[in-house]
Amino acid sequence: MNQGEMMTFHNPPTEQQGIYRYDPTSIKTGGPARIFSQVGEDGILRYIVEKMRENLVDKGHVSEPLRQMLAGIEEIGKSIKQGWGKVTTLLADWEFINSGWLNFDLPPGEQYNTSYAVGRRAIVEIMVAARDAGSEAASTAAKAGCSQREQSDRQRQGFFQEIEDKGKQRARVSLIYEREGSLTDRAFANQRLAGANPMMLRRVLKSDGTLLQSWSNGLYPLATGARIDLLEEAASDRLFMVEYPLLENLTATELQGGRYVGSPKALFYRSQSGLEPVLIQLESGGKLLTPGGAADDWMRAKLYVQVADITHQELSEHLCYTHLIMEAFAIATPRQLPDNHPLYRLLHPHFQFLLAINGRVEPVLLGEDAAIGKLMAQTRDTSVDIINRAYRKRPFEDYSLPNDIKRRGIEPEFLPQFPYRDDAQLLWEAIARYATAYLQRYYPSDQAVQQDPYLQAWAAELGAPLDSRPLTEFAQAPSWIPSELAAEVGLSIESLPHHPRVPNFPEKITRLKELIDIATQIIFTSGPQHAAVNFSQFDYMGYVPNMPLAAYARPDVAASLDQMLPPPDNDLDQTRLTFILSEIRWGRLGSSDLINFVDGGDLKILAQFQADLQEIESQIQTRNQQRREETGLDYPYLLPSQIPNSINI
Repeated sequence: MNQGEMMTFHNPPTEQQGIYRYDPTSIKTGGPARIFSQVGEDGILRYIVEKMRENLVDKGHVSEPLRQMLAGIEEIGKSIKQGWGKVTTLLADWEFINSGWLNFDLPPGEQYNTSYAVGRRAIVEIMVAARDAGSEAASTAAKAGCSQREQSDRQRQGFFQEIEDKGKQRARVSLIYEREGSLTDRAFANQRLAGANPMMLRRVLKSDGTLLQSWSNGLYPLATGARIDLLEEAASDRLFMVEYPLLENLTATELQGGRYVGSPKALFYRSQSGLEPVLIQLESGGKLLTPGGAADDWMRAKLYVQVADITHQELSEHLCYTHLIMEAFAIATPRQLPDNHPLYRLLHPHFQFLLAINGRVEPVLLGEDAAIGKLMAQTRDTSVDIINRAYRKRPFEDYSLPNDIKRRGIEPEFLPQFPYRDDAQLLWEAIARYATAYLQRYYPSDQAVQQDPYLQAWAAELGAPLDSRPLTEFAQAPSWIPSELAAEVGLSIESLPHHPRVPNFPEKITRLKELIDIATQIIFTSGPQHAAVNFSQFDYMGYVPNMPLAAYARPDVAASLDQMLPPPDNDLDQTRLTFILSEIRWGRLGSSDLINFVDGGDLKILAQFQADLQEIESQIQTRNQQRREETGLDYPYLLPSQIPNSINI
């Protein structure tokens, strides 16, 4: 579709709008826009029957025998669905299994293909063998009367040995623990820069003056023996901190029994040799813990920060700020842009399998008895609430890497060494050049952008207040369903809230530069950003003593480090979950196999993008050699060869 065609008529893909519908349950929560996964009218009927059963049971309108029978039927349904998932993995080589004929929960073409399923099967087979090896090692240790810590250690070694025998690497941070014996201050600080969650560190600013004053009580010792004045160092832009406001003030009812996650603050100082921790405050107004205090107290404090960090990482930085924010775009793009529209051709390859993997969020992570409920400190409902609050809190412009760097005050003049930032900037700039060259071919001016009715309809669906949008964008019950029943199952929408689907997304796009920035943010989030927060998980969370998904003792209860860690079963579940999430890798950023341009000019632009990525690969490899020499660890997560073209795991 050329520019002239776009301006002469507007014929939106109405068939796609009937297939891609929004889930109405997100209206009340204010959470991310989600796909309504039940395809067709028969899908809506299945949904209604299931919701009716849930409502009757919840209200106690079902006799105990019938309740048990319904629960049994539900379990059978779950077993069938789980079994079908295993079948599709085991029979991945059969094209028919992944052809779409057996797809009941996604729009056509959104399910995994055979290539993906074959790769997933290979990783699952390794994980199962490693799980069994770990379980056997733990069982042997238990029979020998070993402590739970020893059982977990042997279990972990069994898991690591098995994956190494299959050609995979053990969790990289485990090598530091083997060498140093514990989480050193330098390793703790480096994980803010190059670990699983490099998104939290920010520079201390003048607006933090009140907090600094409350902490400023003489000179603070560093591990090197030097002593610093907080106010002086803040004025010199040498202080940095992490904090977790989304986790603040969680009540006992929001946490699972015997587990804990808090909202600590950790302060760091940039010395000549790098970033060093200065103090940790586990609760607002609480005691200040420092490297010069009791060694056990300091180690415990660092572990509480690690627990908060991984909790925030999984719910916000990973799940919300990559998977779920991109789902709105993956839905709106086929709803409003014909498949020959230039923006569709640019963006759609970066949504491949996103709806498929997001469809597994509920059963695998957020469902009853799923990973979050089993492994994390907070309850399932609390996790969902944190995700929804995180989503509404972050405006779309903050997904821009340059804006994020500026907002956090982590420019190179303040923090010279920051592997995530430094490698991400190379990729951001390459993606921006790619988006610029491509979009300039189709939009020679701001006026051309303003006069594209498809583009403006796309922007309005994402950025206009929901109460200005038609109700038909959401799944609704057929007209012949009684209105009372439709309302009971959540498929009768009386009114819509004022907020947009994507916080602070423009309702109209008026400038070419604005469109380029939007496209750059979408491609960067779908590729490099997701790679940074996903593929680092096993290296830092797969060795559970470094980053457990929950603490098993509160700060006000005397407990050893061992008592803070999860039992062996949960230790193994965290290890195998992070292994799967980090090892399934499909597609490559900028691949011609995934970006099916046919126009000669477009192909030339793609070839230049691929050349830029190859140059970045060499630059990061050179940087990583130096990083290994300086810290013992490199930062491989943003090597272009390791970045998928879309969020598919």
